[in-house]
Amino acid sequence: MRSLGPRLEIAVSLTILMLGAAVVAAMHLTWPKPQPPAMAYSVSSGESGMQQLKPFEINDISGAPVELTPGAEGERKVRLSNPNPVDIIVESLSAVPGQPLDATQQRVTACPAGVLSVVPLTNIVEIPAGGAVEVTMKVQVSTDVPAACAELVFPLTYSGRAKHG
Repeated sequence: MRSLGPRLEIAVSLTILMLGAAVVAAMHLTWPKPQPPAMAYSVSSGESGMQQLKPFEINDISGAPVELTPGAEGERKVRLSNPNPVDIIVESLSAVPGQPLDATQQRVTACPAGVLSVVPLTNIVEIPAGGAVEVTMKVQVSTDVPAACAELVFPLTYSGRAKHG
């Protein structure tokens, strides 16, 4: 096959590239505008076009505390209530232990909050409009519990995220 020469090869290559760019530009200008999806979802912080959700309520209804023996596991029963006029889906739920308190409600710094951990809820939970659902969260106690932790109460701060159901 006969060679066109370096200059002519470059000219042919540039022509092909420019022709391709022109075709892509023409296609882009004639494409229809994207349409929004038929269904829209919203998170509890609210998205435009959707009713903003009121925060769902989280109440620990367990009653008895978890025994703080090294390596122990326990459960916390939690009631999730939906104050909204629409169904919601709880996507995440977690609890963070705070600094433990003694019988006089004073913080005990010799007992670290990290002795206790709560496993986040991984299952999606649907709550009907105005309804409530009870879930169970697993609590784990460290294998190294200082003696200062005896007879203490760990406050738990619950948080979660929900969207329209």
